[in-house]
Order: sequence, then C-alpha cells, then structure tokens
Amino acid sequence: MALTFDAGADRGNAARIIDLLNAEGIHATFGVTGQWAAANADLIRRMTAEGHQIVNHTWDHRSFTGVSTRTGSLPAAQRVQELDRTDALIAALTGNTTKPWFRPPFGDRDPTVDAVVGADGYANELLWTVDSGGWQRLSTTDVTARCLGGAVSGAIYLMHVGAESHDADALPAVVDGLRRMGYSFMTAEGLIAAV
Repeated sequence: MALTFDAGADRGNAARIIDLLNAEGIHATFGVTGQWAAANADLIRRMTAEGHQIVNHTWDHRSFTGVSTRTGSLPAAQRVQELDRTDALIAALTGNTTKPWFRPPFGDRDPTVDAVVGADGYANELLWTVDSGGWQRLSTTDVTARCLGGAVSGAIYLMHVGAESHDADALPAVVDGLRRMGYSFMTAEGLIAAV
C-alpha cells in the first residue's frame, strides 16, 4: 500500500513524519503545492534525497473545477500555469520533474481537468482509497481506526502534514497496525508499477 501526505497549508509535522518514515524504512509520496515547496525548500530536498516521491499538487491548492470551493472553474491556461510553475520550482530544488504525477486539490477533477493535465504531461492523477480524516481534526484514535479499517491490498492513504492534522500522531500506530496485518509500503509510483 502507499502512504501519501499532502503538504500545502503549513510546515506543521512534516519533519516529524519524514523522521518516522525513515526510521521505519518507508518510502512515501508527498503531494506538494508550489507555495509550500517555496517556503520549505529544505524539506523538499530532504524528501527527494531520502527516496520519497513528490507529486504536483498545484501552486496554491485552488480547485480546478471549483466544486469543493464553490468557486468558478479555473480556465485551462490557469490550470497549466499552476502545474508548470510548481513543477519548475520543484525541479529547480530537486533536479526532478513531478511529471507525470498530479494530485488534484480536494480530489476535484472532471473530463476537462483530465484533458488539460494530460496534455501538460500529467498522465497519472493520484487520488486515494482511504482518507485518514486527520485534516478534519479527528482524534488520533479515530484516525488510526479509519486507517486500519480501510486496509486492503493496494490501498492509497491520504494524510496531511499540517499542524492541525492528527495524522503525525497516529502514524506510528497506523504503520505498526498495517504491518501486523501483513502489509508493506511503497510510493504511489511503485504501487502502480507493481499492479
């Protein structure tokens, strides 16, 4: 299964999460906004150096469709600008492009998003099968229960690094519980390649 962490709000628990992943020998996937990358260049470089995958999560986490935010849909040119600006920054920091991996903010996508991001080189839109709920400020116990309750082979977990999320607090119990169930971990890219 793949543990994925979105980084867009604040630095929060990102360093602690990376420390735990590395102590456990787990490579994870981070959906990173360009604004977050610009403010946390040291962590972006560390993620890459320590074998984690970085996925383009747009520049500022605006919904491309406007569904979740009840705003208008972003025009195609603006969608491309959000992706390209983020990719250029992450490539400058790490030497690696985020292509072909994109995580739509809020999971908002439709055929127009698919067409625009696909034409821009993002063939893989990373969604999830288990939402930890940590971003909703669920308790550590509830986050752990949701994660363990949703365990299936090939699961993709959505977690967050932000200070308000309880995902970092739940992560040790989640990793331990999933391992006790017989699961192992890889990046989203590795998981999809293995299927």
